[in-house]
Amino acid sequence: MEIVLPIDDILPQLIQASKEHHCVVLQAPPGAGKTTRVPLALLACEWLRGKIVVIQPRRLAVYSAAHRLAQQLGESPGTRVGYRTRYDRCVAPANRIEVVTDGVFLAQLQRDPELSGVAMVLFDEFHERSVNVDLGLAFALESQQALRAATDPLRLLVMSATLDGERLSQWLQAPLLQSRGRSFPVATQYRPCPRDRYPDQHICQVILEALRNEPGSLLVFLPGMREIRAVQRRLEESPLPDAVQIHVLHASLPKEQQQAALIPAPAPLRKVVLATNVAETSITIEDVRVVIDSGEARVARYDERRGMNHLHTEMISAASAEQRRGRAGRTQAGVCYRLWGESRQTSLKAFSDPDMLTTDLQPIALELAQWGVRDLNELTLLDQPPEDRLQRARAALQQLGALRDDHSLTPFGRSLSAMGLPPRLAALVLRAKGSPAQSEAVLCAAILSEGDPLRQSPAHFQADIHLRLPPTSAPRPQRLQRLCQQIEGRLRRAPTAPEVEVEVEVESDTTGSTATTLPILLARAFPDRIAQQRPNQPLRYRLSNGKGVQLRRHDTLARHPYLVVLDAGGTGTDADIQLACPITLEAVRQALPTLITEQEHCFWDSARQAVSAERQQHLGQLILQQQALAKPWPRQAADVLLQALLDADLQPLPWHENSLQLCQRLCWLHRSQPGQWPDFSREALQQDAREWLAPFLENCYSFKELSHIPLLDALRNRLGWERLVELDQAAPADWELATGKHRIHYDNGTPTLKVRLQECYGISSHPTLPGGEPITLELLSPARRPLQITRDLGAFWTGSYREVAKEMRGRYPKHFWPDDPATAQATTRTKRAMDKNNSA
Repeated sequence: MEIVLPIDDILPQLIQASKEHHCVVLQAPPGAGKTTRVPLALLACEWLRGKIVVIQPRRLAVYSAAHRLAQQLGESPGTRVGYRTRYDRCVAPANRIEVVTDGVFLAQLQRDPELSGVAMVLFDEFHERSVNVDLGLAFALESQQALRAATDPLRLLVMSATLDGERLSQWLQAPLLQSRGRSFPVATQYRPCPRDRYPDQHICQVILEALRNEPGSLLVFLPGMREIRAVQRRLEESPLPDAVQIHVLHASLPKEQQQAALIPAPAPLRKVVLATNVAETSITIEDVRVVIDSGEARVARYDERRGMNHLHTEMISAASAEQRRGRAGRTQAGVCYRLWGESRQTSLKAFSDPDMLTTDLQPIALELAQWGVRDLNELTLLDQPPEDRLQRARAALQQLGALRDDHSLTPFGRSLSAMGLPPRLAALVLRAKGSPAQSEAVLCAAILSEGDPLRQSPAHFQADIHLRLPPTSAPRPQRLQRLCQQIEGRLRRAPTAPEVEVEVEVESDTTGSTATTLPILLARAFPDRIAQQRPNQPLRYRLSNGKGVQLRRHDTLARHPYLVVLDAGGTGTDADIQLACPITLEAVRQALPTLITEQEHCFWDSARQAVSAERQQHLGQLILQQQALAKPWPRQAADVLLQALLDADLQPLPWHENSLQLCQRLCWLHRSQPGQWPDFSREALQQDAREWLAPFLENCYSFKELSHIPLLDALRNRLGWERLVELDQAAPADWELATGKHRIHYDNGTPTLKVRLQECYGISSHPTLPGGEPITLELLSPARRPLQITRDLGAFWTGSYREVAKEMRGRYPKHFWPDDPATAQATTRTKRAMDKNNSA
């Protein structure tokens, strides 16, 4: 007897909407039955001629959906229902329904934009928002509108469990149908990890508690294989109840192991399935009634600081948490243990970020170029990738030789697209074609595509890619072997256009090794990840893109000054190198001759307080070679010296008294007569130093050599020689007294004469500048100690002078202290010297 599912209630409406509209949105919660019911309902429609393509986000979901659909038809996959994934296919000419991964569908669409023979495409689990799904839908919409005839329309059905259906419907201008879900009651318990307990220890305790208190099997969500293995080891060491089996569900495992985790355990056995988010959607584990959710997932995010993707563990979205919780109520009432606090639940983001906004955009840029997209606004995308990152991705593809300047695809770029690999890896194997390193390059591409096959403890980790490259005859993991075979097959069919044929010189040692060829191929595929060892820091390297990376302790790659970094991760400032290949400097030059540039470089040597100049050989941000330049040096050297002067606030210049006074005079005028005189403050001088100072720095390359420059002339030139006479009138440098010229000081904000009191004898009116500004007199004793400051000399003579004179007669009896200083003779001498001079 067939089980009734909630989706059955709206199937007639869905069929009618699909017949009347070329695009329909279906929102159906987990358990509604959309994956298993909708394709078969469409298959029964006589008006729908052609193939029905069902897109699933993961390989495991493809296998599961294809088998369940075929089972309902009383068949095995390969009759009316077929499937295709990256590694496996079961197709036949009689297929009416074909279940495929999103990557397979996107490749099919690029090969055949019309989707000939396809009547309808179902985008299942669209809420996962992978790059391939977003691009696949955008391209399919364009194909539907521009390439298909009205008599043979391409119909699209977008199905989602948790995405905002209203927004999706409005964006697509398509009708929205909603189904209720089939879910039994699920009790939710929050069990955050105590601070004094390791996460894997806490998870195991919750698992053991659930096994004691709850019937049925358990599904445990963990972020990745590392955590799965840690929990598995703890469980195997724990006192598990009898009749409990532990299964692992991960995308990297063979299909047989995956299927074993999905099959219900025969009574009286129970299962504990340790899984990543592959178990979150599109599959049902029939006997699971307990979900234990770590609340974490491992996602690939593009790190702008490092210029590469890295796997990042983060909290899941509220939508994902609800999806996982629903796994416990698919066939019966269940319970969900959430390993975080209830208060944190409210702070979870509503939905997961679309991959389009977070991942490396090079593959996206290549797909867009292959489809012929120059302007993103021409494409119907729910979320557009960041424009600045897309431009950088396109620049990287140009560096690989895949794109032209106008972002169109080159023949080599078209060959890259046909390989079904990320652009760098496709370039690696294409350029290795026919070389002695072809098999190693193919295996490298498979490892970088699927993950490191070498399991090592962190304390003994070695990043050398050569440790992962066993001889061809040695056994390899099944998934790597299958992928290598696929890559080799595509490589045999790849065109041999001149743009693809890249000559690689082979340097063999006495054993016939091709070790020097592989580094050259890798360098050409990863030109921005050539790493140079930092001076006196053997574990730290700088990449040619300017980012920092580091090796782990005890990694033997530290003896190599240059590496090609293939993968890196971690959360530190410098990424941890996960995979790398040693390379010689000569091999770098051989691999990337067009990217290596030479330039003359001048820089400031703070230890010598002088400019240094050298010819440098660059690869991106790396300096491969340096050689001192002979004089005369380029104009840049003077600019470097000037910048060093500006950084030092012009202090190293020869600031003699005349130069300082000139600036002080002009600063006083600038303040007292705004708008009439230029600013000569130190800040103002720095702002336009390139105009007034730079011409006087010719052939000067150090602070020491500045002592010879005519700074006063440079300052006068900044003012303008024609205004010097005007300056001398408005703010004279000196003031004439009976005893001679005395310098006027302008440094304290007002013109000041510092002069001995006796030298002012005979002056009845106060000294005043031509503009009427009185000069401040700082009157000094014979020993040049301050006595009085005044701006009214006449008032001083008739006032406080008498007290000052009385005190001075006691201190300096040999000096002349007249009763009427305004009429007395100015002097710098003692009374005795004055008498001798008068008698003479």
